Amino acid sequence: MIYLYSSFFGIEIAKRALFAQQRAQENVAHNVANANTPGYSRQRPVMEATFMKPYGMISTGAGVFQPGTGVKVADIVRIRDDFADMQYRDENSSLGQWSVQADILRQVEAVFNEPSDIGVSSVLTQFWQALEELSKNPEAIEIRETVKERAVTLADTINHTARQLKEIIEDVNFNISVKVNEINTLARQIAALNSEIQQLEIKGVTASDLRDKRDLLLDQLSKIVDIKTYEDENGIFTINVGGAILVKGSKTSPVTFDAANPDDLPIWKDYNLPLSMKSGELKGLLDLRDKVSGYLDSLKTFAEVFAQNFNEIHKGGYDLYGEPGREFFVLSEMDDGSLMFVSPDILNDVKRIAAAETSTGIPGDNRNALKLADLRYAYLSDLNGTIDDYYSALISRIGIDSQEAKRMAEAQDYMVSQLDERRKEISSVSIDEEMTKMIMYQHAYNAAARMITALDEMLETIVNRMGVAGR
Repeated sequence: MIYLYSSFFGIEIAKRALFAQQRAQENVAHNVANANTPGYSRQRPVMEATFMKPYGMISTGAGVFQPGTGVKVADIVRIRDDFADMQYRDENSSLGQWSVQADILRQVEAVFNEPSDIGVSSVLTQFWQALEELSKNPEAIEIRETVKERAVTLADTINHTARQLKEIIEDVNFNISVKVNEINTLARQIAALNSEIQQLEIKGVTASDLRDKRDLLLDQLSKIVDIKTYEDENGIFTINVGGAILVKGSKTSPVTFDAANPDDLPIWKDYNLPLSMKSGELKGLLDLRDKVSGYLDSLKTFAEVFAQNFNEIHKGGYDLYGEPGREFFVLSEMDDGSLMFVSPDILNDVKRIAAAETSTGIPGDNRNALKLADLRYAYLSDLNGTIDDYYSALISRIGIDSQEAKRMAEAQDYMVSQLDERRKEISSVSIDEEMTKMIMYQHAYNAAARMITALDEMLETIVNRMGVAGR
């Protein structure tokens, strides 16, 4: 089929070129404006040649050909690497897991404050030394006062450490509830963006800025919990966490957590199942809660075994009144985190300290005081070693856990920073590149404008000058 075309056809082609280059310039401006916007991916106009519709042929005296009708901006697409995003988010989850552990384990180390002059180890050593002095002069009241004060300091230090560990566990539980709320908030925001993106892209337009905003939220979510994402052929975007769906299109499955329950786990509200995680800040906090609870349990075991064995030896001796020894330490029954106290009998009267082995040896009998001092070196089956060895092993375990978390956090931080740089190389805005494109589009715009001027001059010749000669 042969078509004829208007004399103004060339002007229409040049007009389309003007509009296309103008839109491309606007895209350059948009990129430059967002060069420092977090999560922004540079955008590129997709230009396509246009043809006459229906497709046909134009006949001229010189022959027949298929005409072009100019250019159009078919779409504005963003430059993004989905595989780089997936790698970044996987490593970002691990970074979240180890960084939160490293931060809180530093607090745990500060609580124990070992080695130092005010830590449990140092205070315990001073208590043993006071008992040794008592064994040298069991009838001296001033030495008995020293033993009492050292015992009070030891109990107070242990109780202070236990209370602080309990507070850390409560803080971790609170942080878990905060992270669960963040998951639900981010899920709702992503679901809302899914709806907007789908409504826009169903019209054939790429929602680049909305997708950037969603990717930024996904980056934040990936640090809290490990996620898997995919988009089906219908444009339904889904987020999977531990085999369960957190977001599907515009719908979400919320997660619940009871911060008042120290042993509670995050639960899927719809599935009534625990949230399964491999990494992320939430996983790190849950693991950390178990670790700190283990430290507190070890400290409780230390205090209980120490107090029980010390009391057993003490009750086997005699005080300065010739009476059998009473309990020296009392295990706490309060719910404030304290573990042990010095018995009121000892606090009120240091003569109640049973340093003698028999009532007939008073006041110079020091044999029970020697037994109390030698408890330091005794093997206790409940501790699988001596009292000092058990406490030293606890401090070593905390130090090893802290060093591991710090090392892993630093390694993951380096990995994440490298992957982020790789993403930026692909997606970030280069001002130099945009300036080059600006000049390129400007020249194309000027050329199109010049084309309109040339066509106008041609038409002016035909309309106003042809047939004038010879009149």
